[in-house]
Amino acid sequence: LSIRRSAKMAEAASASAGSDGNAAVPSNEEEPAKKKSPWLDAWHDPVAGLSCYSSFICMSDLAADGDHRLIMVDLKKRIRIYKGTTIQWEHKLPDVPCAVQAFYHEVGNPPLPTLAVASGHRVLIYRNMRPTMQYRLPPLEIDPLEVDIWEELSKDSADIHASFEKLNAARENGTVLSNQSIDLLALEDAEAQAEYIRSCKPNKDNLLQQQTSITCMEVLKQNMDEPTAVSMLVIGTENKMVYILEASALNLAAKVKLDAVPSFISVLGLYDVEYRITVACRDGNIYTIKNGQVLSNVIELETQPVGLVRFDKNIYVGCMDNVIHCFHFKGKKNHSIYLPCPISCMSLLQITKSRVAKALVVALSNGEIRLYNGKHLITTIPTNDVVTGMKLGTFGREEGSMVLSFKSGALMVKILQRNANLDATGAATGPPPEQDIPLDVPKKTKLYVEQTSREREQAIDMHRTFQRDLCKLRLSTARAYVNLLGTGHGPMSSAGGAQVRLNAQVIGMGPQFKVVVRVQNAGVHALHDVPVHCTTNPYLYRMPKPCFYLPITCVNENGGTDSVRIFLCNSTSNVPIISAVVNMPISEPPLPDSF
Repeated sequence: LSIRRSAKMAEAASASAGSDGNAAVPSNEEEPAKKKSPWLDAWHDPVAGLSCYSSFICMSDLAADGDHRLIMVDLKKRIRIYKGTTIQWEHKLPDVPCAVQAFYHEVGNPPLPTLAVASGHRVLIYRNMRPTMQYRLPPLEIDPLEVDIWEELSKDSADIHASFEKLNAARENGTVLSNQSIDLLALEDAEAQAEYIRSCKPNKDNLLQQQTSITCMEVLKQNMDEPTAVSMLVIGTENKMVYILEASALNLAAKVKLDAVPSFISVLGLYDVEYRITVACRDGNIYTIKNGQVLSNVIELETQPVGLVRFDKNIYVGCMDNVIHCFHFKGKKNHSIYLPCPISCMSLLQITKSRVAKALVVALSNGEIRLYNGKHLITTIPTNDVVTGMKLGTFGREEGSMVLSFKSGALMVKILQRNANLDATGAATGPPPEQDIPLDVPKKTKLYVEQTSREREQAIDMHRTFQRDLCKLRLSTARAYVNLLGTGHGPMSSAGGAQVRLNAQVIGMGPQFKVVVRVQNAGVHALHDVPVHCTTNPYLYRMPKPCFYLPITCVNENGGTDSVRIFLCNSTSNVPIISAVVNMPISEPPLPDSF
């Protein structure tokens, strides 16, 4: 193969340049050489003139001779087939395509694939490099209200203004109108509206049909997991539907309704046994269809998806926020890969013949192409242009081929080296080395962190100690209160079988005060011959013989304050029944004519 020969020549040239004694040797101050790329440059056509996306490219063994061709469609309504580095066949398309796939519609000897080109609401079928037939998607149902309005407009005596208002009201109420009605509502001039209605009258039955558009397309094996097994087309449309066509591409085998418009589709399994269809939609959600039923587990993304790749039991989704999220097919998130710039393409590298290897290939908007094994970066390839389309598969006889389509219209083919190491053992694993460097934490913060750690580790012991100390405090308080009541210094006494309460109140501003003492017996036993005794500071206060109403005079000319103690004595004990302490207010200075 010419592509393989050119790749070998490039490899030999690089090896000879590295062994040349006159070659420049990097100095010690320069950065060390990067890891050798596992990709070989096979072919580059800077003037191919193809504007392709990833869904516009596929590779298939069209002649059943083991030499896989490259099939490409572009925005210029062309389909082109490459055999090696030469154009084998090119044909004009009737409309702008949105996807191309190769599938086997029957078991043949030799097995010859069929090309399917999705364009608008049609799937164009090509066999033996010739257009054979086309499949049209079923039209959408028109609202009965809209049908009635157009039946009125088809009459010569129709009121155009009234029908226009009815269509406008139906649109405001949420009715999905056809393109014909939308075009009519876009006209403001009455004459233009009448002319448009007259132009629609001859073909009103055909124009009122609303067609949908295809957004994505994939291939699902029917009953055997073989490269040349009979397969079926899976189509996503603008009306939130997923259609599965029969192998002959003439009839529908199944259809599923989704909650949003599908953008990317990935299939797994066999239609006759069990299959799963993973659909990334424009609303930022990922839905799973299992055997014709939409599962309840929905993966919600933070931003809209830009790529979808199924890797064994994992689903890799590239998002508009420069992140690739990895989910288990049941919905659990495994990890995320953060990228420095937006994602332009995503594809899966799968090798099964010479060895078994799988890797994720991601093209970025800065021209880089990254190869990942799981979440580990294997290698990075720089390019001089923005990659708009990428496809990996068998080209010619090389299984690990990568076809790149650039924004400038250039075309590039790279081949994976047969001894390339795609394992993640050589990649850096675990946390970065900066994690072992201790941070310069302030002393107060360090003390707080240590205290928090100690509390977390010894939480049970600390709680038990707190409860023990709290019980001891309650016991000490209770004992002190009992002693206070026993010595008669409390607010209430129960000595002698009676419950006695003693209250004292100070009346006056000074220097003469009156202390009103209230003794209350709340018990059932009476008390007799219980004297009341008052003591105070004799240098500050003077009082006559104690009685229930105690006049007190402040003898200090400058005023002052102190406490007065009142005791309710017991005739049979030296311990008073109850006592009270009265805190006297500051006395006013005596008046000249006062006592």
